[in-house]
Amino acid sequence: MKVAPYLISIFLLLAFKGWSQQLDADYETLLLEEEVITEGRAFKPIIGAGMGSFTFIGDVNDYLGGPLNGLSSYRVSISRNISKNFDIEFQGTFGNVTGNEYQGKIDNTRNFSTSLFMGGVSLYYNFNHLLKRQRPIHPYFSLGAEILQFTPKGDFRNETNQVYNYWSDGTIRDVEQGVGVYGSVIQRDYNYETDLRELDLYGYGPYSKTSFAVPVDMGVNVTVSDRVKCRLGATFHVTMSDYIDNVKGGSGWKNDLIMNTYAALTFDLFSPADEIAAVENFKNLKFTVTDGDDIDGDGVDDFNDECPQTPEKVKVNYKGCPDDTDKDGVPDYMDKQLNTAPGTFAVGANGIKIMDAHLIVLLYDPEAVKRSEVKLYKKTTEAKSEQGNKEIPEKFKVVDVNEDKYISHEELQQAIDAIFEMKSTLTPGDIYELQEFFFNQ
Repeated sequence: MKVAPYLISIFLLLAFKGWSQQLDADYETLLLEEEVITEGRAFKPIIGAGMGSFTFIGDVNDYLGGPLNGLSSYRVSISRNISKNFDIEFQGTFGNVTGNEYQGKIDNTRNFSTSLFMGGVSLYYNFNHLLKRQRPIHPYFSLGAEILQFTPKGDFRNETNQVYNYWSDGTIRDVEQGVGVYGSVIQRDYNYETDLRELDLYGYGPYSKTSFAVPVDMGVNVTVSDRVKCRLGATFHVTMSDYIDNVKGGSGWKNDLIMNTYAALTFDLFSPADEIAAVENFKNLKFTVTDGDDIDGDGVDDFNDECPQTPEKVKVNYKGCPDDTDKDGVPDYMDKQLNTAPGTFAVGANGIKIMDAHLIVLLYDPEAVKRSEVKLYKKTTEAKSEQGNKEIPEKFKVVDVNEDKYISHEELQQAIDAIFEMKSTLTPGDIYELQEFFFNQ
């Protein structure tokens, strides 16, 4: 059953549907994104699958076959973007090709059929540096290398084991022409039962069933959605063998050729959504106002770098900013607390959650007294000293380090530092009482 024409029609419908959706997209939002793929954030592999039609070009041709109505072919692939203009793809193509030559000529009754497997790697060029405008259709061209395996077989007998003998009147009979006896007319069953290499009709000997080929692919990729593309292509497999149809020779190019016309869908299932929007949809755009300078060497040019002072070797995203796993505003390479809880009131410059005691220290300023008030403060302190110091409460006696029954400014500062360093038994609430006692003692 030849399903290739119907399959290609379905793929075309999907492609034009995706095209119309693409034209309605909110490109103003996406234009705020970048086209840069930074180190460590490269695209994950893209998988693809499709069907098509084989056309064989060799010494034994199939005059009933063509690019759209030949035997079915099947294609699988896995690819990856390696730069703005190039992709690398590993692909496998398999199916059957056949050739039948008989148009009432006794000396031209050759036929064959072979299963094919071609697997290799290709480099794809997408013309992005030439086609600047955003578009849903992306032409491409590729060149590669692959291994080819084939097993040529011929149809020489029908299902009842009668040998085909071709007569000049266009019939096939069960006896050879010229014997003098008209045999019964028989029909071909198109079951290719005979191994042509083992039969060795032309004395070639046991040639290899494995060879190499150069696949030359060209076509277009049509955007269906952010993660799905439809490819319509034609691959010419230039083989290094002339035995695929079991017939060697001919004029001009000696080796056999295989053309695969196909439609395929490719799926990007693994790339992060932000890179899909920034790179996949707009990788053909380039801000011309930038001179390409990258002062911090993070792979993002200065014009598009939102964090232009990133230290060397720090991992960045496509905006040029370091990763911030807990989203606390402190990049991971500076963050000493990588798992700050969501909703935290504030963190310090090192990414550590600020506690109540830390806030007290930040609010307390030992230099808050104006110079004009120093003498008044000194007189007040001396007056209180003459009146006799108040007795230090029991819980604050640990603050009186020199045991002079008076808490000095230095001892108060040490008590606050001890709370900040988590080395004190006092609570943040005790600090308020201690400060009040200090000024009233």
